[in-house]
Amino acid sequence: MIWRAGGPVLPELNTSKWRRCLQAYITLLSTENYLPGVRALHAALRRTATPYPFVVAVASHIPRQVDAVLEQAGMLVRRIPETTAIPKHMIEGNGHWGRTFDKVHLFGLAEFSKLVYVDADMLVLANIDELFDKPTMSAVPAGKLINSEWSRINGGLLVIVPEQGLPDAIFATLPQAMKEVAGMGVENMGDQDLINAYCPHWSQMKELELDQGYNVFQWYLDEHIEKHGYRLPHHPQKSQGGPGLAGKTVKVVHFIGPRKPWMDGAVVRQYWRALKKGRAVRWEHKLFGEYKKLLDQTRV
Repeated sequence: MIWRAGGPVLPELNTSKWRRCLQAYITLLSTENYLPGVRALHAALRRTATPYPFVVAVASHIPRQVDAVLEQAGMLVRRIPETTAIPKHMIEGNGHWGRTFDKVHLFGLAEFSKLVYVDADMLVLANIDELFDKPTMSAVPAGKLINSEWSRINGGLLVIVPEQGLPDAIFATLPQAMKEVAGMGVENMGDQDLINAYCPHWSQMKELELDQGYNVFQWYLDEHIEKHGYRLPHHPQKSQGGPGLAGKTVKVVHFIGPRKPWMDGAVVRQYWRALKKGRAVRWEHKLFGEYKKLLDQTRV
């Protein structure tokens, strides 16, 4: 994809069935402690009966034996190079955001005609194959219904048409991204800051904005359901604050934050939150339980 002053120039794609093998879901494994999330994501996508393959982009520092574990489970593996375009201190001293810069390399996997990227801390609840018909750089300004000023790309779910040389172009926006992050008063930065700097006109291009149901933060799940007319798949609940029967579907829940549901203490933290918040987090608590069950089922 080429991005010019007036916005992106989107390539014409042949979407015929013979090219399906060149299209795939993809996630990133940049630290070994995300392996449980990768396995659960793979299982969740398989439950939707998608015909598309599932690729794991594995960072260069991950031990090679991990590749065999993933491949034995039916996943495809693509090794990505070390991220040298980002200063080492920004990677190592940037909390859980540091390794997200590896995601930029996915934009250069030109063997694929289209990728749907899904973060390893996401739970897919329904078939999302329709995303392969969306234009490149389609994404969700996640949380926008709750915080109306949030208009930037959230890097948790992205439609990507890879091109050779595209990662270099995105990495080159680092100085601009740093200025933008500083202007927002944010201390840490990651891949999505580079992507937003590369796509400065994204918020004006409504054809690239996906529905909020493709990337709902777990902490905002109840508000989407109770106030904004969303529902969970297979749960035709009534919206308490919205217009009757919920019409839009939450298809992907994003478990954001540095502490993931598969990490030590996650169950205790979630139950404590449920005790404090009560019915205000009942759907979040229910989804956490479903996700934890899937994590247990896919544990090696």
